[in-house]
Amino acid sequence: MKTAAPAFGVPKGVRSGLLGLLFAIAPAALLLGCGSSISGFSGGGPPPPQNSTVVLLLTSTANDKPAVFGIGIDSVQLVDQAGKAVTLYTFDNQGRQPAEFMHLNGASEPLSITSVPQGIYSSAVVTTNSCAFTTISFASPGVGQPSTLITSTYAEGLCGQGTGQTTVNLPSPIMVSGSTVALSLNLQVPQSYALTGTGANAPYTISPVFTLTQSTISPNPTNDENGKITGLDARIIAVNATGSTFQIQTISSVSLTLSAGANTVFQGLSGIAALSTGEIVNTDVAIQSDGSLLATRVEVGDSAATGDLVGPWLAYTGNPGVFIIDPSGCFLAPDEVACDSITNATNATAFNVSGQVNNMGNLPFTPTFNASALVLGANLSTYWNGDRDPQSEPYATTVVLRPQTIDGTVTAMSTMNGFSVYTVQLASYDLIPTLQQYIPIGYPNELNPPSSIVVYADSNTQLLNSQNISTGSVLRFRGVIFDDNGTARMDCQEILDGVTE
Repeated sequence: MKTAAPAFGVPKGVRSGLLGLLFAIAPAALLLGCGSSISGFSGGGPPPPQNSTVVLLLTSTANDKPAVFGIGIDSVQLVDQAGKAVTLYTFDNQGRQPAEFMHLNGASEPLSITSVPQGIYSSAVVTTNSCAFTTISFASPGVGQPSTLITSTYAEGLCGQGTGQTTVNLPSPIMVSGSTVALSLNLQVPQSYALTGTGANAPYTISPVFTLTQSTISPNPTNDENGKITGLDARIIAVNATGSTFQIQTISSVSLTLSAGANTVFQGLSGIAALSTGEIVNTDVAIQSDGSLLATRVEVGDSAATGDLVGPWLAYTGNPGVFIIDPSGCFLAPDEVACDSITNATNATAFNVSGQVNNMGNLPFTPTFNASALVLGANLSTYWNGDRDPQSEPYATTVVLRPQTIDGTVTAMSTMNGFSVYTVQLASYDLIPTLQQYIPIGYPNELNPPSSIVVYADSNTQLLNSQNISTGSVLRFRGVIFDDNGTARMDCQEILDGVTE
């Protein structure tokens, strides 16, 4: 079975690149010592370093215990061997939202693109402001009492118990060389907080722990370990159709310029000329060798939508069509000031599956997604156009099933119609089995069994795990989840090393 190198190993090409740099420096030093000059720079010291474009990506490694983990990042700096710091990112206080890391479990999102002096950097410093995480649990009812979902949010006004400091580990020094470098700032979620017990008064601490690694950018990237960013939610802020470029703003309010090429796939629209300012898109992006960003896929889920709530549906409310959401982020409709947590899906609401998925016709089961066949805890984009019902809940115009990451243990393996099939056991605290206990009578049946998901991987699935898969393997699986008559099934896009549950 094909597997990729571990996500946190020494980046390929670092050692060879270092030797190349040393061999390049040695002749230059000899020439300078003889009074010669290089590129017009005379003796008296080495020439000033050139700059490289550094693309800084956010990602995370997590089990499924927290439902949300948000961190406000103030700054990110690289520090060279002489102790000199260069800044990759500074919070500009221009309406940026804290970065939410649970939806980035096994996925990436750009934070900044910066010009940085070439050299070897041995450490990094990340300073933060606010931190918060949320857990969701089920309380069994007492005699004569209703069952209850307990949503508990634990927050610090300043991370690191009031210090704003974090821990940043570098498995190997960062070499900034060539035209473009991609760096991955990976939040190690289980090591970043401590929680004793449950409930609002449970003791806790939040001390973010990051790993910073360097990626090799492929000419044709396929995943976020080699320069591909998939499923990036954004709003269009400008379009230059003549120049085949457009500007976007992510949910975290990071502004980026993307180009469209001859092979860019447009879904829900005819092409770049059909994009309009304010439109909400979901896009895949390839980092180019010159540091630019190429959109390889652009999907418009609802061209009339003015707002989008992104995150899992948590529960039915008891009112037909009205659902509770736990948004990991949102695009606000005009005149809105906060993300809604309840939405109303009507008979007019359209239910679709993300354009990231293109193999549904080959699956060994019939994938169905609608108001009667959804998995509570599944990741969704819920679009709306500003209209609200009499209770002031937003009407959902379109609901799109999006990929998400689960962490679990393989309990059985088989093959079927060209797919590798894995039965995966989820931890009891996972959102999906927790929510199955809270389905009211008269609504679609809960999953059976509620803590098991059958995962389907084909030849297009990215195998980023470091060990061969066997029964007992703990892995993370990323894909879309369907309810197939009471059985949860995932169409899997990526398999990654798992996290201890």
